[in-house]
Amino acid sequence: MPQQTEWRFCKKCTAMFWDGEQDKGRCAGGDTHAAAGYNFSLPYDEAGTATVQTGWRFCGKCTAMFWDGEQDKGRCAGGDAHAAAGYNFSLPHDVPGQARTQDSWRFCGKCRTLFYDGYAEKGRCPTGGGHASAGYNFVLPRLAYNGDPVPYGDDFVAVPVDE
Repeated sequence: MPQQTEWRFCKKCTAMFWDGEQDKGRCAGGDTHAAAGYNFSLPYDEAGTATVQTGWRFCGKCTAMFWDGEQDKGRCAGGDAHAAAGYNFSLPHDVPGQARTQDSWRFCGKCRTLFYDGYAEKGRCPTGGGHASAGYNFVLPRLAYNGDPVPYGDDFVAVPVDE
């Protein structure tokens, strides 16, 4: 199963953003995104199932993960609507957590980004105020801090990344 690492939590806006290039994208919390926490390894170009939702994309303006499955592309911190680029991500949801996963990732019904809903503070939404959780509870595979592989499904092992 193909996957891409370097997906991170932004400690300013609480959105999932791609941290794999020098350009960290525009953040609703001001300036650019600031990575914190785990390094996520997200699957892409896989078929959707009852517990895997496709249609999640990288925004070429703000570098956040956003839902691209409807005509409304949401509000981007980089201005106007999100601009889809790159892979079509296939995100697991509403499944039991494993040793190397994190749940409480949610869709924001206002801006369409994927954000961490595990804190009382809901970050900064480009539409104003905090994010508004809706839809599924995404349970995302992450890499271990010590570089151990991440299990995902019965036969998937992510490429280790040292932090």
